[in-house]
Amino acid sequence: MTSDKSVEVRIFGRIHHLRGEDPEHVREAARMVDENMQSIASRMETADGYRAAVLAALQLADRLLEERAAMERSRAQTEARVARMIELLDRGRAPEEPETQDPAG
Repeated sequence: MTSDKSVEVRIFGRIHHLRGEDPEHVREAARMVDENMQSIASRMETADGYRAAVLAALQLADRLLEERAAMERSRAQTEARVARMIELLDRGRAPEEPETQDPAG
């Protein structure tokens, strides 16, 4: 659920009123977008806001995809390690013996 309170942020020189559950998270996301747009615009011949926004979005999407791939590799490595540990543990324990009933019971 989003909060009813809007957060005022400045992105590429323009004020925006955004809503979100965590105002600090909204501010941080806006700061990242603004920094990317400013960085891209500083390398462009003209400060075309739309083009800077598209390039910033592409750059952020690229970072997201890289992070997702890294997380997937890490997950796969962890699963392989867990499977190997289970295999080693299974080798180290005695085979399970069938349950025997207590003759007294």
